[in-house]
Amino acid sequence: MSTMTLGRVSLRVNDLVKQKNFYQEVIGLHIIEETSQKVELGIKETSEVLVSLVTSSKEYQFEKTTGLYHLALLLPSRVALSGFLRHLIEIKAPLIGAADHGYSEAIYLEDLEGNGIEIYADKPLDKWDIQTDGKIKGVTLELDAEDLFSLTDQSIEKMPIGTKMGHVHLSVADFKANEQFYGETLNFQLTDDLGGHARFFSVDGYHHHIGVNNWQGIGIKKREDHHLGLDYYQMMWEKESFEQLKAHLKQQEVAFFEVNDQEFHLVDPNGILIQMHVN
Repeated sequence: MSTMTLGRVSLRVNDLVKQKNFYQEVIGLHIIEETSQKVELGIKETSEVLVSLVTSSKEYQFEKTTGLYHLALLLPSRVALSGFLRHLIEIKAPLIGAADHGYSEAIYLEDLEGNGIEIYADKPLDKWDIQTDGKIKGVTLELDAEDLFSLTDQSIEKMPIGTKMGHVHLSVADFKANEQFYGETLNFQLTDDLGGHARFFSVDGYHHHIGVNNWQGIGIKKREDHHLGLDYYQMMWEKESFEQLKAHLKQQEVAFFEVNDQEFHLVDPNGILIQMHVN
């Protein structure tokens, strides 16, 4: 059993209706709950929320800041990824890329307000390039789209049961601060290091739960509450690991806000709110 999985990613949006429709019709998520200022979308059969859209009476501002590079939805199988690729082609969705990363195969697109989205499926563990030091080497190769496409002739319009938030990739300003926060403060393993460009962190031997990069620019502005895009993201912890993390943070004198005995919040070096929950 994994000690931590990712929960929902919440996005601040300006056009709630158009964004809601995009995540339903293109990404294939189902509305779980809806109000005039918030829409929660996820898997219909389980009511699990994966993406939350929030809006405000004041328009959010777009600036080049720290924040979301992409959220990544992990599909339960390669066949599911094949069916989803068929769906995207059928509706002529504007894809921005696709890749074979060695440990996974991925398709990339953006929502209507520029939030990056990765849809991917992991390869079997014996295909991963796991180094002797525990790092997991990733690559960026051309996706064999023809082979993937041939797996099924059925398009998948709705995200299937078993889909989850696989990882979150962030745009950051300061690598050293992020390596200290995710590596030491949260005690994640550094699984891959692309020199001065990107780093990846995980728990439980996964290739990465968190990615950070400086592709938006070194020293970019830290995001604030009025900025469009990432609002917060969630980590869901097994109870014992949750308590151990909380004790570890207290020992390091790291500030966090305790909501109750099942939830606390803290802010990373990029100004990004992380909600920690007991799973």
